[in-house]
Amino acid sequence: MKRALMALACAATAALVAPAVAAPAQAQPSTQAQAPAADPVAALRQQFAAGHGVRFVSSGTLSMAGVTAVKFTANGGYAFGRSGVIASDSTQKAKYSDLLKDEDEDLKDAEKPLRMIVIGSTGYFSGGVYTSMLPEGKTWLRLPGLRPNSSSNPVNPTDWRNLKAVLATTKAKGPGGSVNGAKTTLYRGTITLSQLMKASPSVKDSLAGLASNPGKTVVSWKLWVGDDQLVRRASASVDLKMKAEGDSFTFTLSEVATFAGWGRKVTVKAPPKSQVAKLTDLDGDVPDTTGTVILPNN
Repeated sequence: MKRALMALACAATAALVAPAVAAPAQAQPSTQAQAPAADPVAALRQQFAAGHGVRFVSSGTLSMAGVTAVKFTANGGYAFGRSGVIASDSTQKAKYSDLLKDEDEDLKDAEKPLRMIVIGSTGYFSGGVYTSMLPEGKTWLRLPGLRPNSSSNPVNPTDWRNLKAVLATTKAKGPGGSVNGAKTTLYRGTITLSQLMKASPSVKDSLAGLASNPGKTVVSWKLWVGDDQLVRRASASVDLKMKAEGDSFTFTLSEVATFAGWGRKVTVKAPPKSQVAKLTDLDGDVPDTTGTVILPNN
């Protein structure tokens, strides 16, 4: 059961991510004035241009029976291209409850900071569970088949399909106060995990295996939207029912992310090739924490 919880926790910390992300340096955003966006989805899609990006800070918990099992944080940013997020660079941290810890050598580094860079569909990982696995002289592990905007948060304001599906389930709307100096409107509602999975590949990647019945798994969400229709804060909470070792148990995943600097240029670079290892170079097997590591590009 500890193993299952650790895997779930690692999936929860997956791809929340990105401290600096970029677009080709020679491609600059248009200087022509854009018409005000009519809604948050249109506003997001106006950001999809080379040279645009956004930064974020997020935090969350994974709890069981009201007791916090894992706390996790991430900070970073996303870089946009014409079709959406094209790159990300982030740092994630997780803190596990003493109740979950054991002598499992594969997970002994799980609380160390994990840096993750994704460019296109190629990911690079440094630290975290890989700290002791990389060969001498290598500080990064290269993994193919990732998405630069995958997120453990079911509500992902950088994915326009996800945002559209979420907003379609709005139940209430009202003043949201100020977020980082921006006046906001608060939207709130509920949506099933299966609805999100159909709309958003990033949700399918990160959370598909974490709920036994996605059609009945309800996500409660909130979005704080600025006057420019861009999301400034997003929060979500969902109960994930799972089975492990013959037992059934329910975890509550709660997360909040704050976004700033919409439209600013951010840059992400791949690590030096001399410092990058491949899976076949690892000293041992990849830890059984696939939610953090391998997000299939379906």
